[in-house]
Amino acid sequence: MDEAKNAVSGVTVMLRPFDTLQKPRGTQTDKAGSFSINQIPFGYYKLEFTAIGFRKLSLDSIYFRKERFDFNLADIILKKADASLEEVIVYAEKPLIQSKEGNITFNAGESALAAGSNASELLNNVPLVTKDPSGKIMVRGKEPKILIDDKPVELNLVQLQDLLESLPGSSIEKIEVMTNPPPQYANEQGGIINITTRKGKVGKSGRVSLSAGSRGETSLNTSYNYRKKGVALNIIAGAGYNQFHGNGNSIRQNFYTDSSNFFHTKNNYNNSAVRPNLRINFDYEINTRHSINMVLQYNQNNFKNSSVTEYKNINRFNEIYRLSDRSVESEGDNYNPNLNFTYTLKGKTFGESLKIITGANYSLSKSDRDFYQQFYNPDHSPNGFDSTQQQLNNTRSTGYNVRVDYTKPLSDKKTSLSAGGYINRSNSHVIVDAAFLKKPEKYYEKMPLLSNDFKFHQTVSNLRASIRHLVKSNFSITVGSSVEATNIYFELLKSNSEVKNTYYTLLPFANINRNWKDIINLTFAYRRTIRRPGINELNPAIDFGDPYNVRFGNSELEASTSDNFDLILGRTKPLYYINFGMGFNNVKDIFSQVRTLLSDGKTQITWENISGRKEYELSTWSGYTISKKIKVNLSASYTHNVYSTFDKTVNRYRNGGSFTSNLNGSYIPKDIWNFTGSFTLNKFANPQGYVRWNTSMNIGFQRKLMRKKFVITVNVIDPFVQQKNRSFTYGTRFNLESFSSTQTKNYRLTLAYNFSNAGKKPAPKPKK
Repeated sequence: MDEAKNAVSGVTVMLRPFDTLQKPRGTQTDKAGSFSINQIPFGYYKLEFTAIGFRKLSLDSIYFRKERFDFNLADIILKKADASLEEVIVYAEKPLIQSKEGNITFNAGESALAAGSNASELLNNVPLVTKDPSGKIMVRGKEPKILIDDKPVELNLVQLQDLLESLPGSSIEKIEVMTNPPPQYANEQGGIINITTRKGKVGKSGRVSLSAGSRGETSLNTSYNYRKKGVALNIIAGAGYNQFHGNGNSIRQNFYTDSSNFFHTKNNYNNSAVRPNLRINFDYEINTRHSINMVLQYNQNNFKNSSVTEYKNINRFNEIYRLSDRSVESEGDNYNPNLNFTYTLKGKTFGESLKIITGANYSLSKSDRDFYQQFYNPDHSPNGFDSTQQQLNNTRSTGYNVRVDYTKPLSDKKTSLSAGGYINRSNSHVIVDAAFLKKPEKYYEKMPLLSNDFKFHQTVSNLRASIRHLVKSNFSITVGSSVEATNIYFELLKSNSEVKNTYYTLLPFANINRNWKDIINLTFAYRRTIRRPGINELNPAIDFGDPYNVRFGNSELEASTSDNFDLILGRTKPLYYINFGMGFNNVKDIFSQVRTLLSDGKTQITWENISGRKEYELSTWSGYTISKKIKVNLSASYTHNVYSTFDKTVNRYRNGGSFTSNLNGSYIPKDIWNFTGSFTLNKFANPQGYVRWNTSMNIGFQRKLMRKKFVITVNVIDPFVQQKNRSFTYGTRFNLESFSSTQTKNYRLTLAYNFSNAGKKPAPKPKK
């Protein structure tokens, strides 16, 4: 392709062996710019491209061998001819995981774990990435910013989970984890996760994949790619069905002045969901300086869940004095369309650019929950009492965002400026209607105390500026700051009242990076970050799905800020890379879920600001190439939380640590075989207790047939241990131990076929 992304035909392509005893081989590109050279003897080669009007280009050090005897190259860009010397690029093969300057790239396209999975599952296999017990994505114990194709995803937690669970893993090219993010995201507490989707080569191509698992899951996904000149179109569409079965139990001991008693629960559940999805990505390069991008994303979640829970109250004499079971049937739909538009202007000076990113999203969520509770005598015989209740939830959310990023190198060519800002507006209207079945009249009467109607509005505005100076080769310093204004507005329509909160936050950041001969890298970073409560934490609607553990949000929550200091030392060699990180975070006004025992024996679970804590971090992410066929990677992080003496004495908060780890590796005996495995081990701490160790495993086997167009993948997920969580909570006047197990054991088969018509006929060999 030329610099305007037009396909270049008639380019002479010569493959020259390092072994002078072998003859070079050549061909020419066709109308689509494609070429192929077959039956190549093993060894090292240089690939040369020459064409009239273009600068000669060479790809050096391509190594053909028994375990890797073919290569599919990315786009080759030829530059216009000038007085410059020949351009030589050293070709490097992509391993499963790459590390540079403390950042990680997980090449999902090289992994057998991507087939049949979704983006949410695939993230579980990325070093340093994990999920806490609530499903929230974490990097080294902190929440990151999620980007898709370099564009931020401005969605709430539920919308983000729906999006990631509907995005096929086979559509993802790579996942980048930036522990040292660029200035425009320098204040994100957990860094950046950038998910890059696949883009087709020149011409037309497509993919169809069908997946089915023993757990009861199925999926069908298709993709279509078109690229010509400066136009690129990528369409992904499909649908998936999944279901999970599980069970759990809990034991709570309540302490009173003169006695104590116990509360036991036992439950089992079945959750199922159908998830259609559509993603249209359109790129158009108007010319070498101007380009636009448009993304239309739609995903849907039609779910149906059911559970049965037994509640048992036991007195201090170990006698049952209250017994019941509660059936919950939940059914609903989530609809999530969103649209993004991006304009990029490249300046006349190299490195100067202006990017404007705009986005709008809409979400409609409806769910109906029916509750039936049957009460029993201590001998499990019915006592004649029961209760039927209903809760209808309707949530409409809209949002828009505009982000501007500008970068300009100064005349000294060692200093560059970066400036920009964004505005992010979100709105939600939540209606909750609760009612109980009145007997013997047999009609539903409203329950005002458990119903709600409110509107939530949040606007976040940000202005940012920074300067980066190259002190000398491989030594740079970046200093900057951003200023944020956050406005929160609740319209509590039920009580005809309002709740408002506006706060401003100064968020400075600095980064020092030193690199020695591209082998050893040292980074010291400081940044002040902010964690804002979202609608999930602020929502005052009462969830009475469990009548003995009442949950609701807190509209009075304040944002939490943190001063973060990180030191990262890394070493990269051809056979291995290793990184060590140390960090200290001084966190203020933490908001966390707090459980309190009420006088009637129920517990109240809500979000509260606690005084703060100090966090001490250690982390490592490393990889080693055992041989050309076998590569392994390991990541681990530990964060120790320390609370104040007041919190530990009065609120019974506990110092504790969270540990996350990921071990994965790949074995590629031949280019048509791929074996990949991933194993995780995690433990989480919270102010009132901790979650005991839990594990997960995914092993993938992949075979390519029919000139690699037909791909068969088998995944073995959690074959030995199901997903289990055992948590311990210690509050004022109670101790709680909870256990849950989910049937995650799964044997998944995925069949995929790749279509392509990039080139019609092999190009003729050049004349000698």
